[in-house]
Amino acid sequence: MSISVGIAGMGAIGRAVARALVDGIDGYHLHAASDVNPPTEFDIPYFDFEQLCKSCDLIIEALPPHIVPQLTPHIFAHEKDAILISSSALLLYPEILAQKDSVTSRIIVPSGALSGLDGVSALKQMGIERALIATTKKPMGYDGAPYIVENNIDLAAIKTKECLFKGNAIEASRAFPANINVAATLSLAGIGPERTQVEIWADPEIGGNTHEITVSGEFSTIRGRVENTPDPANPKSSMLAAQSIISVLKKMNAPVVVL
Repeated sequence: MSISVGIAGMGAIGRAVARALVDGIDGYHLHAASDVNPPTEFDIPYFDFEQLCKSCDLIIEALPPHIVPQLTPHIFAHEKDAILISSSALLLYPEILAQKDSVTSRIIVPSGALSGLDGVSALKQMGIERALIATTKKPMGYDGAPYIVENNIDLAAIKTKECLFKGNAIEASRAFPANINVAATLSLAGIGPERTQVEIWADPEIGGNTHEITVSGEFSTIRGRVENTPDPANPKSSMLAAQSIISVLKKMNAPVVVL
């Protein structure tokens, strides 16, 4: 039996996942989507959030974080499972998880642009003492972020590598909501958003979006570095983000699963 998939948000990530579904992922079919400006390349109906969640078995969220609270009540009302790529929304809007507690819906957060979360989850069982993620992008990759606007930072004037921000994952999600899903995801896998430290760097010479994590406990230290090519359709994100959703879909239906 094929699982009907609905995609909320048809930007760069949503379209990439839609193409993969149209090309064929065993056990799934693209049923519908929702977007204020629907692309014409897919022969599917476009619904509002209510109808999308009512008519589809599984919802894939690929929205700006501030729109996610408009979607999740419909997911929960119809008790559907959802793959949520905008993990920062879970930090910015704690009512989402509070609402989820009363229903059977599952929220599945993919790894996005990170690696090593399996090790972080394992280390959590023994105790994590420190978690840090440092994200580096070209300056204009942060264009429009609230922290940049509020502090009148001239991104075009940055000529050498510069640290723009230090704080915890909640503070980072407020300051850079479109850039910081990686930090939110790390905090959810590890010791929580209050204790997960975040550094935001701008470097005009860097080749791609880079994320470096250090997670340590009494028995182990995990260090990881991922360099991602920015998505040409959305430089704030990476091409790996969409692929992580596709990977989750395949794992959910696989006879052998490596986690």
